[in-house]
Amino acid sequence: MVKISSNLSLVWNKVFFITVCLLLASCSSLQPKIEQPTVKVAGLQLLPAQGFNQPIEVSLLISNPNDRDLSLRGISYNIGIENFDVLSGVSNELPTLTAYKETPVKVVVSANVIQLVRLLEHFSRTGVREEVNYNFSAKLDFSAWLPTLRVNEKGAIPLAQKRN
Repeated sequence: MVKISSNLSLVWNKVFFITVCLLLASCSSLQPKIEQPTVKVAGLQLLPAQGFNQPIEVSLLISNPNDRDLSLRGISYNIGIENFDVLSGVSNELPTLTAYKETPVKVVVSANVIQLVRLLEHFSRTGVREEVNYNFSAKLDFSAWLPTLRVNEKGAIPLAQKRN
């Protein structure tokens, strides 16, 4: 009788383990698919200097291509010029991204003085061209049920008018 009882217990343990594994696998498939929002840098504005720190307000336009509003918990971001990460910041004071809309977001960045010096040295060696390459990268943290999204945008800023 003891042998049958221990075999039955072993079978129930295996059934329980398999059930738990199936439940966990099915829960992971319930996570909604979210399309990546796009982020555009819409403007820059110098704020009053604070000692040696020069804060800059960056106006972003974040487009939400999804059928649901997205609530942001936080964002961390870097803005690079000619592959030098010169501006960075974080924020947790963000609006909800309305479904199928472009939401204006303002964040404050601070300059990395060492990278700015390297950028100036780069321009002194290579000269300033008619356009300057930039890159914007951000990590968007949503609610606990949605995955973190990373956004990378690249482009060029024209510094001189093109001649026809």
